[in-house]
Amino acid sequence: MRGNQEYFDINGKNAISKLYICTTLVFYVMPSTLPIHLNTARPVIDLIRQARLGVARRRVDEIAAKVGLTDIEMARILNMSVRSLHGKANNERLNLAGSERLLLLERLIQHGLSVFDGKADLLNRWLHTPLAELAYRAGGDETPQPFSIRKAGSFSPPAQDTPSVERPASKVPDPQTPLAVLDTVVGFSLAEDVLGRIEWGIVG
Repeated sequence: MRGNQEYFDINGKNAISKLYICTTLVFYVMPSTLPIHLNTARPVIDLIRQARLGVARRRVDEIAAKVGLTDIEMARILNMSVRSLHGKANNERLNLAGSERLLLLERLIQHGLSVFDGKADLLNRWLHTPLAELAYRAGGDETPQPFSIRKAGSFSPPAQDTPSVERPASKVPDPQTPLAVLDTVVGFSLAEDVLGRIEWGIVG
C-alpha cells in the first residue's frame, strides 16, 4: 500500500482519496455478491474431519429424501451394494470413503437448492437430465498399441493404385446425467462446476 501512496502523492491528495474509495468498494461489495452456497457451505476442513469420524447411516435417508433419490441411486453414489446399505443400523457409521461421498452429496444438494430457488423437484430433474457438459467418449482412454519397426515393411512410397484405408468416424461423446458421474469424487467437482455455470448464467 505504501508504494501506491507514494505514487499517488505525485498526482495530489485527490488521487489518494479515489484510491481509498476504490479499495473500500472492492472489499465491501464483493462479499455481498458472492453466491449463497459459498457463504453458508460447510468449510472443507470440517468435511474432512466429519468424513474421518464417519457419518451415521441414518443421514443417508435424510439426505436422499431432500431430492427424492432412491436407495439404488444412493448405494451407487456411496460405492456400496444395496444389501450392504440396508444391512447397516441407523446409528452405524459409514467408512471413510462412504462418509466423504455422502458429505459431498449433501454439499452438492445444498448448492443445487440455492441455484434452483429451493425447488427440490427441479434439482431432481436436473440430476437425471443428460448434459452435454458431462459428455465423454466411451473407450477414449485406450492407450495406443506399440509400433514395431520390423512390421513397418518398406519405407518406399506406396504404389499409386494402393487403396487408402478409411478410418472409422469417431463416435460423438454421449451426454451423461449429473447423477451418473457421482460415482467418482471427480464427478462431484464436475457437477458443482455445471451448477456454478447455471448460477452465473454461463451457457456451456
